[in-house]
Amino acid sequence: MSQDIVKVRLNERIMDCWAVGKLIDWAAGTGGDEKTKARLVTEICDLAAELAGPTPSPFERVLAEIASTSWFALRMHEAHYVSCVKSENGMTLAQSEHAQRRIDRAHRRFLSTVKTLAAVRRLALPAVQINAA
Repeated sequence: MSQDIVKVRLNERIMDCWAVGKLIDWAAGTGGDEKTKARLVTEICDLAAELAGPTPSPFERVLAEIASTSWFALRMHEAHYVSCVKSENGMTLAQSEHAQRRIDRAHRRFLSTVKTLAAVRRLALPAVQINAA
């Protein structure tokens, strides 16, 4: 992680802590290894910091945090789908369709957040006027 990237701490707000905790419990299991859980939290925070950039506004920081948790949820839905497909029992067609819709919705949420973050950054840039006379 670069030195000029602001460190984002998702545990500063209770709702972020709760939501990320639920995702981490889903990934590592409620009785999972604390070291693994800490690494997953670090990974989510590092991604949020990268997306937020060196000097984010509060709105950019929130969008970066949402994008990082959305990315993590998307990856979890994909992993869950693959593990179910490869399991001994497999999946019914209805279960497969449902799982794929969950992946698609998570992907749309992630892309929507990233697009919003990009739009906010474009709007925050100072206007430059060039006179070619």
